Amino acid sequence: MTLMLPSGAPAAGRVELSSGVLPATETICATTYSDGAMVPNQRWRPPTCHERSVLYGTPAPQARPGDWITVLPVPAQVLSAFTALRAAAADGDGQALRSLIDGPAGRMALVEAIRWAMTLNDPARPGIENPLIYGRTPAGNPTMTTGDDGRRVGLHVDSWDDSPLAERATAPNRLSVNVGHHDRWLLCVNAPLQAMERALRRRGLLDGADNPRRALGNRFMEVFPRYPVTKITIHPGEAYIAPTENMLHDGYAEPNGQIDLQFCCRGYFVVPHGISTHTR
Repeated sequence: MTLMLPSGAPAAGRVELSSGVLPATETICATTYSDGAMVPNQRWRPPTCHERSVLYGTPAPQARPGDWITVLPVPAQVLSAFTALRAAAADGDGQALRSLIDGPAGRMALVEAIRWAMTLNDPARPGIENPLIYGRTPAGNPTMTTGDDGRRVGLHVDSWDDSPLAERATAPNRLSVNVGHHDRWLLCVNAPLQAMERALRRRGLLDGADNPRRALGNRFMEVFPRYPVTKITIHPGEAYIAPTENMLHDGYAEPNGQIDLQFCCRGYFVVPHGISTHTR
């Protein structure tokens, strides 16, 4: 899975690797996590030269949506449409932010963000799905996504369409914009689901874990707990495009008294111009 960063942006400190994963039950936040949840080990380090050569690159012309991740700048016009929402997020006022998101200011911001997202579409497969503006207050947990029961799910795979394993690499990608005022991070296991399936099958450890929705990724982390999690910094005013239906992932933001504000949607996107591989 190839990673690309904005051209000209400093690469130092942008990407870090963990020493693997561990059960959420082994953390101080254990009670806030669902049963079986896995999280990154919080010892982070820069990638080695060899690891950088594996992480960074340029997707082949025939690359599928599930083969690459990119970080890209967001146009000022889009960010300007979020001015009122960003102010409420900076104040940490959740009620005011929800009212703005549901009102005219939120609708205007959503329209502007969708308009920009559509410029990133693959011309052969235009369209945007599941557009959403939302905010979360970081609590300091290793990951942020919660399930229907209100508990955090840990590293997980999205399943909007509940696609079978063979179709995961061609599923729509996720576009996520950091509209807040502080850095946030994309956490991901830089291995597509089919690579996980092959690794487990070769060792005869796939039985009962071939469902890509949850079982496959969890079994991979149990068998390979030292496989690193990649932590990618997304600065304010930046976005990422990633195949979240084809990789284990989650988001993270540090507690700072502000609300972590995002716009996200799904679609078939092309690699934007002006993106660097940062191989050195």
